[in-house]
Formats: sequence, C-alpha cells, structure tokens
Amino acid sequence: MNKQIRKLSQSFKYAARGIRQCVHTERNFRIHLCAAVYVTLLALMGRLDGTKCAVLCVCFGLMLGAELMNTAIERLCDRDARGYDGAVRDAKDIAAGAVFVCALACALVGALFFLEPRTLHHIYLFLRDRVWIAGVLALSIPVSVAFIFDLRGKL
Repeated sequence: MNKQIRKLSQSFKYAARGIRQCVHTERNFRIHLCAAVYVTLLALMGRLDGTKCAVLCVCFGLMLGAELMNTAIERLCDRDARGYDGAVRDAKDIAAGAVFVCALACALVGALFFLEPRTLHHIYLFLRDRVWIAGVLALSIPVSVAFIFDLRGKL
C-alpha cells in the first residue's frame, strides 16, 4: 500500500514538473494561463452561473491540456529529427492545428457567454461601482505581458 501511495505521489510530482517546464519554456502556455485568469475574473464580475463557470473550467483544461500535449509532441519530434523531416513537420503542424481548433472552440464559448447584454451589463456595473478594480486590472496588463514574454531581467 505504501509503495502504491509513493508511486501516486511521484506521478503528481512528475505532472507538476511537466507543467512547470511548460510555464518556463512555452509562451503560448503562458498566454493561455493569463487568459484563464482574466476570463475567470470576468466570469465573477459578470455573475455567470455555475453551469457556465463549469464550462469555462472545461475550456481551461482543454486549452492547457492541448498546449501541454503540443509541447510534448514538439519536443519528441525535435529530439528525433536529424535535419529536415517532412513527417516531423507534419506532426508538429497537426499538433499545432489541434491547439488552434481548441482555441477557436474556447473563444466561441467565451463570445457566447460574455457578449450577452446581461453579462456585459453586470461587468459594467461591477467596474463602475469599483473603479479601483478597473485600475488594478489595467495595471495588471503590463505584468501579464512581462509574464507572457518572459521579460524577467530583460528590461
């Protein structure tokens, strides 16, 4: 039993390491993380119901999972490629296409949820009554850009 628990805990450790690797090396993964944070904040401001929030969580998981899989495929392809290889190019393009399809689906869900007049009105009222939050959100944009483009020590 202890050995099984140890193996399970190691699995979580390896998964966390993989996510950290992606955060540190993949700009697109950082873009999706920032988008998830902003969408979550908008969902709270727009008073989205539980079902819509659950769908957004599925979208976040789908998008981040697709980006993780794309990164894994790219790394394996790059590792085994010796010079130009059309099959490697195709595999990488197909994986990138899968991420793009997921991103389009998630963007469509977001548009359907957030472009409802009622939701937009709730967001407007929330920010109107809490102008300081609008300021904090505006100030967070340069921080997000620095995170996305990994500008630590590069400015």
